[in-house]
Amino acid sequence: MNAWYLTVFVLYLAFLLGSCLISLRKVESNADFTSGGHRMGLWVGVGTTTATWVSVASVLGVPGYLYSTGVAAIIGWVAGWFFGSALIPIVAYKVRRPKTPARTFPEFVQMRYEPRQRRSGLRVLVAALMLVGYFIFVHLQVVGFGIVFETVTGVPYEVAIFAFLAILLVTSLGGFWSVAATDAVNTVLIVTGVTLGAFAVLDAAGGWSTIVATLETSTAPAVEGEAPMEAGVLLTPLGTFGFGALLSIFVANSLGASVAPHWVTRMMVPRNVKTAVVQVMISLGVLVMIFVPLIVIGLGAKTLVPTLPEGRTTDYIMPFVIIEYTHPLVGALTLVALAGAAVSTANSMLLHCGTSVHTDIYATFARRKAPSAGGTDRTRTQLRIVVLVLGVLAVLSAINPPMLLAMGFTYVYGGFGAAFFFVVYFGLYTKRMNRMAAYANIILGLGTFGIAQAMGAGNPFLIALGVAGAGVLAAILWTPKPPREAYEPYFEVDVRPETQRTLDDIMGGNHAPATADPDHPAGPADPLDAKAGHR
Repeated sequence: MNAWYLTVFVLYLAFLLGSCLISLRKVESNADFTSGGHRMGLWVGVGTTTATWVSVASVLGVPGYLYSTGVAAIIGWVAGWFFGSALIPIVAYKVRRPKTPARTFPEFVQMRYEPRQRRSGLRVLVAALMLVGYFIFVHLQVVGFGIVFETVTGVPYEVAIFAFLAILLVTSLGGFWSVAATDAVNTVLIVTGVTLGAFAVLDAAGGWSTIVATLETSTAPAVEGEAPMEAGVLLTPLGTFGFGALLSIFVANSLGASVAPHWVTRMMVPRNVKTAVVQVMISLGVLVMIFVPLIVIGLGAKTLVPTLPEGRTTDYIMPFVIIEYTHPLVGALTLVALAGAAVSTANSMLLHCGTSVHTDIYATFARRKAPSAGGTDRTRTQLRIVVLVLGVLAVLSAINPPMLLAMGFTYVYGGFGAAFFFVVYFGLYTKRMNRMAAYANIILGLGTFGIAQAMGAGNPFLIALGVAGAGVLAAILWTPKPPREAYEPYFEVDVRPETQRTLDDIMGGNHAPATADPDHPAGPADPLDAKAGHR
C-alpha cells in the first residue's frame, strides 16, 4: 500500500476510535443510545444528515451509472434523491412536534395508530420490515467498502469487508452519539475528497469540452464483452433506459426516500422543530457540493477509461479512476471519503436494525413493559450484542454481492415508500387516518410493489401507491376513527394529561390505559382492538 494511503487511513481509524470512546460517555440512557436524547444541535444534525444521505450508492453507484448510462442517471438518482430530500422538512415539521418524540420509527407508528395497545402488532410489523430493509442497506455499504479497498490497496475483497466489520462495530456500539460524531467529520472528508477527485479527473480528461465530445461520439460498452452503445446515447435524457424504467427509478428514489424510516427517525432527534427543518435545508446545500463533483467524475471517467475489464461492474469505476489518475495524497483523501460514506451510512443503518430487533420486536413480546427511556446498563448491553450479531451477518452476506449498489437502494426505497407513504404523510396531516388504514397501506403497498416488481411492471412503485391509496381511503371511510390520543400530539401544541400518560406508557410505563376520552369510551375502538384485548 502506498505510504500516503496508509498514513491517511491510519489517521482516519484513530479518529473513529477516539470519537467512539468520547461518545460512550454521553450514553447514559436508552434514549441517548437510540436517538441522542432528542437534544441534537443544528450543525451536528447537518453533519449526520449529510453523511447518512451520502452512501456508497451515491459515491460509487451514481458515478457508475453515469459512466454506463450517461446523464440519465442524474434524472433517475440525483434528481430523485434531491426531490425526496426537499420533502423531508414537511415530515420534520410534524414528527418532531410532540414534547416527547418517539425514539424509533416503529414507536412513532404505535403512538400514532395503536396508542392503547400494550403489545402493538403494527409496531412489530414495521420493525420487521425495517430490519430487512436496513440489513440490505448495511450489506450494500459493506460491498461498497470492499470494492474501494480492494481496488485502491490490492487487499483481497473478502479481507477488506472483514476489516470493515471492525470499523463498523467500533462506530456503532456507542449508539447514536458515536454515529453522529463520526458523521460530522465524515461529511467534511467526503466534500474534500470528491472535490479534489473531480478536479483531478477534469484535468486528466482534458477539460469539460473534451468530456462532452467523448460522450457525443463514444460507442464503447461500459464493460468489456457487452454490446457497443449507440453514439450520443450518453447525452440523451433517457440514456440506455426506457421512459417507464427511468420514471420508476425517479419516483421510487424521491417519494420512497422521503418516508424512509431512518429519515423520519432522524427528524425526531433534533432538540426542536426549527432545528429539524433547518438542518435538512442546509444539508441540501452541502449535498450539491458533493454531487456536482460526483457527476464530473462519473462522466469524465468515460474519457479516461472507455471500457472496464470483463468481470468488473461499473461500481468499480470511481476507485479505478482515482487510483490511476490522481496524486497519491488526493487518492488517499478520496479513499477516506469513500470509506467515510460507507461507514457513516452503515453504522446508522446497523443502529436502526439493532433497535428494531431489541426495542421494537424483542421488548414487545418478552416483557409486559417497554424498555424505558432511561433503561439500564443491561438493556444497552443487549442492544450492543444485537448490533454485533447483525454486523457479522451483514459482512457474511456481502461475500458474494448480488446487485449493483445504486439499484439496490432503489428497490429498498421503493418498498419503504410503498409501505409507509400514507402512514407518514396522512398520519401527520390527517386526523382521520386510523390503524386499519395503516395496515392497508403497509400490506397492500408492499405486497403490490413486490408482485409488480417481480412481473416486470413499468412502474411498480406508482402501481403499489395506487392500490395502497385505494385501501387507505376505504379504511378511513368505513372503519372507526382513531382515538384522540393517537393524533393529538401531532396537531395540538399542548395535549391533555390523558394523552401524555398514554405516550409515557408507550415509552416505558406500565401501559395502563389512559383516562377515557368522552369521544372514545373505554371499549374497543375497532375490531383489531377487540381482538387484541389490551386497553
